[in-house]
Amino acid sequence: MKNKELSSKWQSPKKKTNPFWSIFWLTFLVVSLWYAWYSFYAPTNKITWKYNIESAQKLTNNTNKSIMIFFTGQWCSPCRIMKREVFADDEVMNAINAKVVSVEIDIDDPKNKEIVKQYNVVTTPTTIFINPQGKVIDLLVGKTDKVNFLQMLKKISFQNKVNTTKLSEAVRIKKSQLEKEIIGKVKFIDEPENYSTISNSMISYNIPGLSLAVINKGKIEWSQTYTNPRFPNQKLNNTTIFQAASLSKPVTFLAALRMHTAGTIDLDKNIEKYVKSFSLPQGKQTKENPITFRNIFAHTSGIIAGGYQGYAKDIKVPTDVEILKGSSGVNSQPIEVLSKPNELLAYSGGGYTLAEVALQDIQNDTFSNLMKTWILDPAGMKHSEFTQPLIVKDSSKVAKGHTQSGKILDGGWRNHPEQAAAGLWSTSNDLALFLIEIYKAYQGEQSIFSTEAITSILNQERDGHIYGFIVDRSNNGLALTHYGGNAGYRTGMTIDLTTGNGLVYLINSDNGGALGNELLLSTSKLYGWNHFTRIKARKQTIATTLLQSLVGKYLWNNEVELSVTFSNKKNQISLHFPNGDAYNLVPVIGDKLDFIHPNTGIKVSFAKEEGQHFFTLYRQKAIKQ
Repeated sequence: MKNKELSSKWQSPKKKTNPFWSIFWLTFLVVSLWYAWYSFYAPTNKITWKYNIESAQKLTNNTNKSIMIFFTGQWCSPCRIMKREVFADDEVMNAINAKVVSVEIDIDDPKNKEIVKQYNVVTTPTTIFINPQGKVIDLLVGKTDKVNFLQMLKKISFQNKVNTTKLSEAVRIKKSQLEKEIIGKVKFIDEPENYSTISNSMISYNIPGLSLAVINKGKIEWSQTYTNPRFPNQKLNNTTIFQAASLSKPVTFLAALRMHTAGTIDLDKNIEKYVKSFSLPQGKQTKENPITFRNIFAHTSGIIAGGYQGYAKDIKVPTDVEILKGSSGVNSQPIEVLSKPNELLAYSGGGYTLAEVALQDIQNDTFSNLMKTWILDPAGMKHSEFTQPLIVKDSSKVAKGHTQSGKILDGGWRNHPEQAAAGLWSTSNDLALFLIEIYKAYQGEQSIFSTEAITSILNQERDGHIYGFIVDRSNNGLALTHYGGNAGYRTGMTIDLTTGNGLVYLINSDNGGALGNELLLSTSKLYGWNHFTRIKARKQTIATTLLQSLVGKYLWNNEVELSVTFSNKKNQISLHFPNGDAYNLVPVIGDKLDFIHPNTGIKVSFAKEEGQHFFTLYRQKAIKQ
């Protein structure tokens, strides 16, 4: 007890804490935590950010949206404050998503070094607004508040609206002019133009629908889907898909070219090294001169020529290997290597099916998935697909194929399991995006294709063709054109790589070829293209009795029966083909008794030798029977 008292006696008294310091340190802690939160906390937002300028520019294709680049840094407190106080605001988020394409660039990331240097960014945050071509419209250095940011965005949006209005008015005039000034191949000297309209031509040719896209200076200037009022049951719009037919081939080839560039395949390797599910029959190929992806895509493989008919929707679709073998139920010949590879240029759908099998065997994936990965998605072809048979929940979103008489194909369309050759479903707008990527690569601009790869294939022209494209170098241009035709569909696309001018048409009728040619000629005249120029000819008058003497049946090239008829009402002769086509012929001044078809420019020359009457067509004689 004494010890406790003694211990207690010697204990020093407790000091009282000054309340000021308790309050100070508590306040300091709260302020520090608040400042850390204020400086570094940035909530998520619903702005659709991109993280590189290329993907943003791709999104601005065919729109007049500006690009907003927000330069930030890992330790940038004002950047986080701006994200929280400005970008997280609902009004700001909606305005940004509606009016611009937004890109966030981290200046500390080494891969962004070039763009930081390009726009001379020295501090963060920096917000720069540019047009799709990269030109600076406006900029803001440092942090700003919601009110000032919305004012700047409104200013940018107004400028875009002014530019769009100006552009739309000019485009509208050109578009309207094209719609009213459809012309044929022939310009008759000293004669007024005989214009048609798109609407009247569709009625005249009995065409239900047309998907059309016009490319001007490397951009889609406008696109539209037209319908014929005489086919009221079809509901078509700009997202309606058509069969692209043989336009599938260049799309497939360019996908393979990207694979080659990436090192996934070798275009020059013996394709038999790649194919696992099929054994190519021995033909004219050798180990030293094999079948390759390259000579298949260039149509010089020596594989049996020809295209594909497709399969009615109620018929079981054969597999790719069954098609190659020509198995039971297949409506095409088995593939054979009939000539030495690289020797002859001969159009071959069968070769493309062999390439299709090889690509699937290499990648162990479906062809439609491969094309989506390697070409459709990268090119922004969001309405296109190679799926066969086509699976659609709403068949009204598909342009149904029609015969020459205007009848819908049974089931609406035929299936094409030969996807690489004929199986693409697309829109004119999507295929225009595909062509523009080729143009941009040729011009050295940012593209899904490398400039080196495109330049390389352009140096491999053969007999006026480059990997299926028809080449036209008229007037110092370099135009690539490709056509297609499936049952119920006619298609075509062209682009001049020197000017960026081009066109895509997709027509859901067997009658579409003539209108397609007229669209190419009409657009060329209106936009001043280098290619698709017209023929000039001078009309002449022929006595009715002489015209009537030409009537009769003719055997062309000793195998094709043609006929010539006379119309009293028109005082004109017509040339009739076995497929039902009838060409009204106009007499023109020439070396012989010459006629020309105004729409196509096809020339027919009548003559008589040793008592035998005949005419010349495509440099071959048609003997009167």
